[in-house]
Amino acid sequence: MPNLAMPILANVLVAAGALLAAAALVPAAEAAPTGVSPWSDDHASRARLLSGDATPQERWAGLEIEMEPGYRTYWRTPGDSGIPAELDWSGSRNVASVEVEWPAPARFADPYGAYYGYEDHVVLPLRVTPEDPSAPVSLSLSLFYGVCKEICIPATAEAALTLPPEPVGGTPAIARARETVPARVALGEAARGLAVRAVAAAGADRLAVTVAAPPGALLLAEGPDSGWFLAADEAADAHGVVAIEIVHRPRDATGELPLRLTLVAPDGAIEVETLVALD
Repeated sequence: MPNLAMPILANVLVAAGALLAAAALVPAAEAAPTGVSPWSDDHASRARLLSGDATPQERWAGLEIEMEPGYRTYWRTPGDSGIPAELDWSGSRNVASVEVEWPAPARFADPYGAYYGYEDHVVLPLRVTPEDPSAPVSLSLSLFYGVCKEICIPATAEAALTLPPEPVGGTPAIARARETVPARVALGEAARGLAVRAVAAAGADRLAVTVAAPPGALLLAEGPDSGWFLAADEAADAHGVVAIEIVHRPRDATGELPLRLTLVAPDGAIEVETLVALD
């Protein structure tokens, strides 16, 4: 009686070999490198979390947003148009706080006015304070942000990453981004060749800010919360004074205005927090 097992076994081996050969031609799914979450894709952009350095009391991470050429996303205060980003960390574990450090933005213009943000790519450094410094941190981010070319489009992303308690060598992109974050200085203090010398009321809903900065430097003004909208002139006058208009403020706002000023030049940026008495 003929042995049927041998032909069947041969066919199985041939089929298995063909499957392995075909699998070798299919690229493997891209795995996220160590210390980096997978990309989360949306309209003309994608986002992910990066792991940074660790100290006994804090961890560093980064939020990286990459866009198609010519697209932009917004600074913490977008300007005349745009969508402010919303970062929800409520799904995280062993996290007391997450502070976003915003690199100095650029100024752009569209038919609706001026807005501030980043073109093509940005990394936002994240200073993470753990509840228990000896334990790992589990970051979980739900991100809502805007991307724009001709119009502004809402986008979302989800990302998760574990930050160990011991130093493991940070992502260089976070260190580079931290170098572009404005230095925090006092009113009148100079750093990086820049200074905000004085701030004063200059009439109804007008402020005058005296700066020391090279030609073309950009001044951004923010009130204490989203109930305020302040618009600074594009450049200082011949005396180094930038006029700021208080476009909108709460009806019951009186007394002193907590003011945050960011002065941006090609070679650096500074940030000043101060109070100014309203007329």
